[in-house]
Amino acid sequence: MNSTLEDLVQQALKGSKEALEGLVEKIQNKIYSLSLRMLWHPSDAEDATQEILVKIVTHLDSFRGESSFTTWYFRIVSNHLITTRKRFAERQSMTFDDYEAGIDKGMAKSWPNSIPEAEVALLAEEVMIGCMQGMLLCLDRKLRITYILGEIFEVSGPEGAQILGITPSAYRKRLSRARDMLRDFLIRNCGLFSGSRRCNCKGQIAHAV
Repeated sequence: MNSTLEDLVQQALKGSKEALEGLVEKIQNKIYSLSLRMLWHPSDAEDATQEILVKIVTHLDSFRGESSFTTWYFRIVSNHLITTRKRFAERQSMTFDDYEAGIDKGMAKSWPNSIPEAEVALLAEEVMIGCMQGMLLCLDRKLRITYILGEIFEVSGPEGAQILGITPSAYRKRLSRARDMLRDFLIRNCGLFSGSRRCNCKGQIAHAV
C-alpha cells in the first residue's frame, strides 16, 4: 500500500528513517524539475534541489497540516528559488530584446544539409525546448515562478497564491502578465506560433550547436 506524503511526514516525525527516505524520494524529482525550469543549467538545479531538501528535512516539524504537504513544501521551494543567489544562466541578464537579437543572429547561420533528417528533427526539438527555457529566463523571478507553477505544474489559483504568499487576485495578475509577455514575444518572432514569422527551430540549429 502506497503511503501518502502526509503519512510519510507523520512517520518521519516519529523517527522512521525509512519514511524520511521515502518522503525525499517522492518529492525530489518535482523539486529538481521546478529548479531546472527556474535556473536552466542542470548542475545549478541539482545544487538548488539539495539545498531545498535540506531545508525541508530540517524544518519538517513545522508542518502543521493547515495545507496539503505539497503546498507546504512547494512554498519552501518557491521561496528558495526566488531568493537564492543568481546562478550561471541568470547572470547573463537576458531580456526579450536581447533574445530577439539572438534570434536574428541564429537565423543568419547556415548548417550542412548532409545532416540526416532524423537527427535534424531531434535537434529541432531540443532547440524548441531550449528556446522556451530561454524565454522563461527573460521573466523576472517572481513572474517566472508564477508561470511555472500555473502553466507547467498546473497549480490552481488559490493554491498558487498560498504557495507564493500573495492574494489570489495578485496571483492571477502575475500569471496573466507572464502569459502576455511570452505570448507577445511568440507572436512577434515564432514561426511555430505564427507561421509568417522569421524564426523556426530548424533554422536555429547551427547557432544552437
